[in-house]
Amino acid sequence: MRIGVIGAGAMGGMFGGRFAEAGQHVVLVDANPDVVAAIDGAGLRLSGVGGDRRIAVPATTAPAGVDPVDLALITVDANHTRAAAETAAALQGDDGVALTLQNGIGNVEALVDVLGTECVIAGVTMHSCAVTAPGEVAHTNVGGIWFGELDGRASDRVAALKETFEVAGHDVTLVADPHGWIWSKFLLNCAINPLSAATGLRQGHIARVPELDALQDRIVDECLAVVAAKGLTLADPDVRATVKRTTFLKYNKPSMLQHVAAGRRTEIDALNGALVRAARALGVPVPTNEAIVAVIKGIERANALRAEGEDSVEALEAAAEAEARARGLFGG
Repeated sequence: MRIGVIGAGAMGGMFGGRFAEAGQHVVLVDANPDVVAAIDGAGLRLSGVGGDRRIAVPATTAPAGVDPVDLALITVDANHTRAAAETAAALQGDDGVALTLQNGIGNVEALVDVLGTECVIAGVTMHSCAVTAPGEVAHTNVGGIWFGELDGRASDRVAALKETFEVAGHDVTLVADPHGWIWSKFLLNCAINPLSAATGLRQGHIARVPELDALQDRIVDECLAVVAAKGLTLADPDVRATVKRTTFLKYNKPSMLQHVAAGRRTEIDALNGALVRAARALGVPVPTNEAIVAVIKGIERANALRAEGEDSVEALEAAAEAEARARGLFGG
């Protein structure tokens, strides 16, 4: 099978590397030329689960030069899904499909909008990975993979994809309702990722701070209220227990904490931000999620200001006074 992995970051590097080790025809596509140069120069470095090794796998920033692929695996963060869909459209052969295993909600809809329903397969993974340097990825936790056709049918192509992943050593379950699995993982991410990003704590540390443990309960309460209002059936029959167990037992760094530490934009808009938008449309109050979104947005702004280099206090206050006058604030 010819595979194009779109996004050579943490998850994409892990999947792409393991596919290459299994003998699949793989190309990594990434918009960052430093990542591509590192992989082309020294190979992809994959450490953690399975040991530390270098894997020869081609990488490019130019999908137009890649032969058509059977599978476009979408592993970019949710902020770049639409761009990844355009890349997938350029990569796919006549019978090619795009598979998303991304965090958050809205990714499937963005892919369908560009590629069409028939060309998209959806699912989730519980693997955890982290970028340690450009072209270098640590596989920090082994998890399962669940995916299926959007209409729930059993098809030859999802069976073929399952076999392809399993040859690369992955545990795959085909599911009839991928949306139920996506929303279950979505709630898990909403309950863990922003708390870790806001505090700098790993998951297990969060569980051992009583105030954060209680705050997590309120996030889950609101998430479940939205699920009920939407009439959704989650794949996980007790997602709260899963959240609590995962938080207590795991000490990996969630992707949002990695993004904050790297000064990157987070996926908050596809996680708790998406929940807030859905809640407003349904008239469901979610004040805790609104608050956590505001905090993460503030952290993103602080990172951006540090990257830009802040002006002096005097310059900032002079600009603020001019803005206040222009907007007619505070009278006078």
